Parts: sequence; structure tokens; C-alpha cells
Amino acid sequence: MFLYAITILVSAFLLFQVEPVIAKIILPWFGGSAAVWTTCLLFFQLALLAGYLYSHALIRYLKPRAQMLTHGLLLLASLAALPIYPNASWKPTDPSDPLFRILGLLAVTVGMPYFLLATTGPLMQAWYARRYQGAMPYRLYALSNAGSMFALLSYPVLFEPRLTTHEQSWTWSIAYGAFVLLCGFMALRSSQYEPPNKVVANELPAPKPVARQYVMWLLLPATASLLLLAITNHLSQNIAAIPFLWVLPLSVYLLSFILCFESGGWYRRNPYLQLLAVALGCMAYSMFTDNSANLPIKVAVPLFLMGLFTCCMVCHGELVRLKPHPRYLTHFYLMISAGGALGGVLVGLVAPQLFNALYELPIGMVVCGALAIVVLRTYPDPEWLRELLPAPRFLLGVTAIFLGGCFGYERRDVFVEWANGMAGWLRKGWESQDNSDQAFLAAVLVAAAVLALVVLRGDPKLRWARKWGGWGAFGAELAVLLLAGYVGFQMREANSGNRLMVRNFYGALKVHDSGPFTDISATRGLTHGTINHGEQYLNPARQMLPTTYYGPNTGIGLAIRSKQKNGPIRVGSIGLGTGTTTAYGRAGDYYRVYEINPLVLHMSMPESPTAVPEFTFLRYCQAKHDVAMGDARLSLEREQPENFDVLAVDAFSSDSIPVHLLTFEAMKLFFHHLKPDGILAVHISNRYLDLEPVVLGESNALGKVARTVDTDDDPSQDVFAATWVLVNTPPYEFDPAIVDASKPAEATRKVRLWTDDYSNLFQILK
Repeated sequence: MFLYAITILVSAFLLFQVEPVIAKIILPWFGGSAAVWTTCLLFFQLALLAGYLYSHALIRYLKPRAQMLTHGLLLLASLAALPIYPNASWKPTDPSDPLFRILGLLAVTVGMPYFLLATTGPLMQAWYARRYQGAMPYRLYALSNAGSMFALLSYPVLFEPRLTTHEQSWTWSIAYGAFVLLCGFMALRSSQYEPPNKVVANELPAPKPVARQYVMWLLLPATASLLLLAITNHLSQNIAAIPFLWVLPLSVYLLSFILCFESGGWYRRNPYLQLLAVALGCMAYSMFTDNSANLPIKVAVPLFLMGLFTCCMVCHGELVRLKPHPRYLTHFYLMISAGGALGGVLVGLVAPQLFNALYELPIGMVVCGALAIVVLRTYPDPEWLRELLPAPRFLLGVTAIFLGGCFGYERRDVFVEWANGMAGWLRKGWESQDNSDQAFLAAVLVAAAVLALVVLRGDPKLRWARKWGGWGAFGAELAVLLLAGYVGFQMREANSGNRLMVRNFYGALKVHDSGPFTDISATRGLTHGTINHGEQYLNPARQMLPTTYYGPNTGIGLAIRSKQKNGPIRVGSIGLGTGTTTAYGRAGDYYRVYEINPLVLHMSMPESPTAVPEFTFLRYCQAKHDVAMGDARLSLEREQPENFDVLAVDAFSSDSIPVHLLTFEAMKLFFHHLKPDGILAVHISNRYLDLEPVVLGESNALGKVARTVDTDDDPSQDVFAATWVLVNTPPYEFDPAIVDASKPAEATRKVRLWTDDYSNLFQILK
């Protein structure tokens, strides 16, 4: 068994080590968007499905010797893909949706090696079961997931901080070559053993799985996969597109596989089904509470990771309860991989086309709860219902402790607040003037009553449950219905006041007004994720006032105004947002804006000349201006020197940052497009990341001088607190107004110089 275990362990390690390696390499090519990782996960899940399908066909239709020859030839052919560093020709040349371009890049670069690594687990387990007749190979599946989790957790700790992306690529490629030799040897060795049905004379017939088992084998892993990608999206789009926040959810996902498939299994319906109710309720509350946008990273990440772990334990634990005889092992794994791919397709392909906001996470939570009920009804367990009797007290205590711990920073009685909020939500629904709300809540209560009757009269096998256990089942079903009602109502409430909601590969955008245009202080804002990306006054008399992070006394305002003292200027702006920077434009000036998201441009420059833009900074800008679509870094690399007086870097998506715009090579490129006395203005306001040491380190490496401008909120002018770092070239000096309003940039921590080959956001987490 040792060699089988080693082969599976090595393949699993390489399988999941390559995911963050290749994703980090291509992330800068596609605007640093968090969706790059989601697309990579989609590809890997599809490749995993292809590998399991191949394994199933190989075991079922080919004899042992033919299996060895086929697999051995494919292993040798896969060596042609090494080293796994993508060709620069895959870099996009236009701002169109890059999803299929990324999938094609991955297929050409790592497709064949990844496909063969994906086949190793089910093949080795099938060969092991064939050699050791009667042995149960499922523990090898847990070992496989352990190797995968170690690969993910070791990447941000051992490999990313020490190796450049080129070194990571070569190291992985060499290790893959060694794996090919090991796997080829195991294929040769396993070809010497005949299938069990030719050796065992009196073997008992294996029970054939029924259709509903196949359905559950598909839906349970699909739900876990959907939640994995949705929670990863939620964290990376609102924090940072970094390997650290990619690998944590995936590691939690794999940990649930390990614990559930380990011999004996760690999953028990009690207490995990009770914890599931707590986890779903807490995640739903944290998403829709008024303070959801201000959750500290030390609260948000553990909360959602704990929720993901609980959901995955239930999905994978119930999956293990339904595992078949080893004869149908490849059927089982094929359906698991199909479920994983289905969840990836729903989040990566379907959701961006079907939804105008990030709805997949709340919907996935409701689906998870509903599926748990379906499994309980399909595969009842009277003992669990008996144990459920103390559940109300258990849930009340755990919920109070969990919510108190997670939201205690609000310094109020959170549990009471939550209870009052739920009561208020029900009362508001009934008192609402919108009849559809009342109809919706009434439908929930009617459905709950119907389900109660079904349970109380229910399954003959559970007749005893009419008096006591039925109430436990009814409580579980009612909890899911209430969750669905709460999530649906809150989604509707959260988005009811928006003028516009759109979504594409680069994220979800919302446009909202704070009041009517007759109100002198009313504004129209643009939100990406949970972050405000600019506002404009609605009143015509104040429309062209620079607001939010771009007020006159902010770093960018000081830089532009200092240069305007000497006449017309040229300004570059990486990131359009609402176009606020162009409010400083005067006749004779020139503004060039770089924007990667077509939806953002459409809000300021609609395709139809008769359409009214959502934001009019560009329309009424007095300076000559144009917009270059596509990734700013790639656009600047193709352009002749622009000779900007000021170049602003403000291309952050929510709080997720495009790392490739903060490297040594990027800053060198920026100064290539600045005049000798030009100013580079970098917006570093961020809730989670301390970017000042990064910018300072690159400034010092280039012999530049950096000063930091911190400004406070000014509600009277709709100006937000902001931090900008201004960088220029000695011997040219900053304007005295800038010197008075700023301080020399300081490195609060030691950070290695960021380059295109090396970056590590884990080191600068606040």
C-alpha cells in the first residue's frame, strides 16, 4: 500500500500546488481581477472531471495491460508541456470578457499535466482494490486530500515568500517529471494483476446504486463547490486577490473531504446539522447587517471559513454515508467530480450572465439548507431525531456565543439586536405597503404549515416521531424556510434603492442616489463590491465639484493643482470610476484615462449619443480627454511616452488591488510616461492592506522621493478620508503646498521589493 499512497500523495500535492502558481502568474495579465482565480478554479474542476471520466473509462473498458500502455504514453506526452510558464502571446489585446481566453491559456499551459494528475487518485485506488481484493480504498482518498491541503497551505508560507514565479514554475515542472517516473512504474506494476471478478469465485454481488444515489452524489458535492467559489469570490473581491485568501477556503473545503473520508469518518449528523443552522444563520446575518461592509478582516475571514467548513462537512459527510461498493468506485468519484464542476460552472459561467449582483452566495446557503432537509427525508435516521430534542437550547446558546464573539466589536448586545432585527423584519413585511412582500411571507408560513402536516402524518418508518421527533424535523424544515425568506427579503431590500445594477467578469457595480436632485447635498454614487468608488452631486450647481477620495486637499487634488499653476497640463488616470479626476480639467489641459471594465465606461459615456450618462464628469470636462480601454499596464507598454505632468494610479476593484500595478517594473513604466518633474500619485486607502511600505520601497529603488498625504472626512463637501502617496524625481521638489500638507512616506514594516516575479500581500495585511 505504501507505493500507492506515495504516488497519490505526490500527485495530490502537485495537483493543488500548480493552482496558485499558475493563477499568480496570469493574474497581472487580466487586470488583477479576483475573477481570475474563480475562472482558474472552474478550469481545474472541469479538468478534474475529465480526469475522473478518463479513469472510469480506462478501468471499465480496458484490460490491465492496455491500461498501463495507454496511461504510460499519455504521461510521456505530457512532458512536452514543461515548463509550465504561459507564453506572453496570451496577454489580452482588448477589454472584452477574458474568461474563455483564460480557459484556453490554462488548457495549453497546464491542461495535460493537470489532467493526468487528476486521474491518479481514482486510478491508484482502483488498481489497489484490484490487487488487494476486498480492501477498501476510500482511506486513500482522504490521503489524497491531505496532500492537496498541504500543497495549498504551504504555498503562501514556504514557496510564495521565497521563490519568484519563474522559480516556482521550474520547481513544479521538475517535480512533475519525477512524478511521471513514479506513476509510470506503478502503472507497469499494477498491469500484472487481473480484475477481481476473474480471481474471486464466490464473491457476493455488489448492490447496484439506484438513480437517487447518483443524484445525491452529484448534488451534494455541487453544493459544496458552489459555496467554495461563492465564499472565495466574496472574500477576494472585498479584500484582495491574493493566494493567501484563495487557498484558505480551498483548504477548508479539502479538510472536510479528509475528515469525512478518513477511516471511520469524523462526520456525525449530531452536532453538524445543528451547527449548520448556526453557520447559515450567522453568514446570512453578516452579509446583510448594516455593518457588513465594515467587518474587520479578523472577523470576516474566520466567520465565513467556519461557515464553509460546516456546510462542506454536512455535504461531504452525507456523501460518505452514500458511498457504494468498491466495484462502483469510479462511478462514485466521477459523480463527485461532476458535482464539483457543476458548482464551478454555476458560479463562474452562469451567475455572471444570469445575475446583476453577487447573489450566488446567499442562494447557495439556502440550497445547502434545503438539500440537507432532502437528504434527511430521503435517508431518515430516527436516532438523529431523538438526539435533536435538546436542539432549541443548544442552538440558542451557540448562536448567542457565536454572534457575540463575531460582532462584539460593535459594543452592544448583539444577540438582542439580532432578535429585534428578525422581529422587525417580520413586522415590516406585514406592515409594508407592497402587497408582494405580504404575499411572500404568507407563502412561507403556508408552506411551513403544509410541511408540518407532512411530518406529523409522515413516513411510516418514523411513526414514533409524530409526538416528539416530528417537531424536530419540522423545526429543521421551518428553519430553512425562514432562512430562505430572510435571505430573499434582505436581497430585495439591499438592492431596492439602486438606480442601476450590472455585473460582468470584473465584478458587480451599483449606482444609487442619496436623494432627489433638488436636494443641494444629494449625490449619485458608484459602488463596486462593498466600496464606494466615487460620487457626484446631483444638483447642477455642484456637479463638477471633486468629491470622495479626490477632494482639493487630497493627494491627487494637491498634485494636479500644483502643476496647473504653470499652465496647461497633461494628466493620466489609471481607473475611471465616476470620472471625478477629470473635474480638475481646464481648457488647454489633456486627460487620458485608462479603464479595463467596459461597464464603468458605459456609465460615463453611453454607446448611444442620446442616452443620459449616470455620471457627467467626463461629459462636462473642459479639458480635452479620451479613454483607453484595456489593462492600463498593457496599454502603457504599447504607447509612446505620454509626458504626463501627473499620473494617478487608482485602479482598485472594491478593496481588491491589482498587484501588477504596484511592482518595481510598473513604477519604472509609469515614470517612463511622466515628464522629468512629473508626479506619480498612488491611492493606497485600504481597509486591509498597508501599501505604504510597498510604494516607498519601489520609490527608493528608483531613486525617487515619496510623501504621504492623509486627509480626513469632510461631509460638507462629500469628501472621504483618503491616503495618497506622491512620488517625484530629485532634484525636482514638491510644491510648498504639498510639503505643508504631507509627510515623508514611512515604512512601518520591512517588505521585500515587489517585482513582476515577486509579491506577497500576506506580509502587509493589517
